[in-house]
Amino acid sequence: MFFRIFRRRASRGFTLIELLVSLLIASIFLLATAMIVIETMRLDREETGRTQVQAELTQAMEYIQQDLAEALYIYNDTEQDGIPDVIQRLYEPGWIRRPDDAIPVVALWKLEPIPRGCYAGNPTLQEIREGRAILPAQPPAGFLLTNGVDAGEDADWETLLSRRGIYTLVVYYLRRNYNNAGNPTGNTPWEGNARIERFELRPLARQGDNDCAGRSEFFSSDPDPFREGFLAWPSQQALQQRPQTPIANSQEGPRLITLVSNIFSSREGSPQVAPACPQGYAFGGGKPNGVTFSGLADNQNDVGFYVCVRRSPGADRPQDVIINITATAMERANPGLFRRYIQDATSVDISEVSRYLLPLQTRVLARGVINRQLS
Repeated sequence: MFFRIFRRRASRGFTLIELLVSLLIASIFLLATAMIVIETMRLDREETGRTQVQAELTQAMEYIQQDLAEALYIYNDTEQDGIPDVIQRLYEPGWIRRPDDAIPVVALWKLEPIPRGCYAGNPTLQEIREGRAILPAQPPAGFLLTNGVDAGEDADWETLLSRRGIYTLVVYYLRRNYNNAGNPTGNTPWEGNARIERFELRPLARQGDNDCAGRSEFFSSDPDPFREGFLAWPSQQALQQRPQTPIANSQEGPRLITLVSNIFSSREGSPQVAPACPQGYAFGGGKPNGVTFSGLADNQNDVGFYVCVRRSPGADRPQDVIINITATAMERANPGLFRRYIQDATSVDISEVSRYLLPLQTRVLARGVINRQLS
């Protein structure tokens, strides 16, 4: 009897209420599981974005550090008139590039090894490092005089032989870039709000496979650190010999290369405009007059990338540099927030922006030595 009653009840199945309750419980469980999965994926994306940008920032900082550590002289504000020397002596006269919506942040002179093509017999880099490579008494075929004819007796070659190195001018820029949203320089593939670019002016022009082809027409003359110093470059003679089209306007001169993107620069200007340098230091560069960089007055710097250089009139005094870079992982870590931010920065709370900022600061001692007095 009991078994018949049990079988009769078991054959009835579940009621509608029981099914609805089961579905509700299952939905709650699935929703909770989905929320956990989505949150885990969001956190993973944010962490991955931060890690990637942090790695790129560290790599860029190490690159800049190496350049500055090898510097013989770093431009600052020697005249203490509030205008960085890089603007007065290099930017305004047109000796360096003047890209749109970009400011020169720091400029330096460094001594680089002589190109391998200048040596006799095509030696290996190891042979050059070990001092077993030979520089011929006469320049190699294709080496050019300043006036562009084949070299015979050339003072440029004599200078290269005696110095065993070449002076190179290096400049770093901070360049605005609002990709996919009103970028003033056009629709570019670069990520982030700004990027760091590097410019290099070498005295030796490269022609095809020949990296020892003679003086670049845009270099004109070597600086003379033992007499007038780097601040006297370019000389009056160089000004008379310069190309009709300066580097700033030339399409043939040295190019800018992007070192890193994702540098933070607010659409309305940085939250901190013209951050102060310690006493005895000055900005290496700043916004030149006439450059479009909203939020910055002339000679001011954006917090995305700026340096403080110990004031020094020449290479006979030690210089150290404080480098400050702030990157943002917002585009990679939170694309939706980034789209809202570049469309209307005021619609995003500053605390949300700050979550993705990655500041990095370091101090570098310039180790280049020219005519330095022993203390």
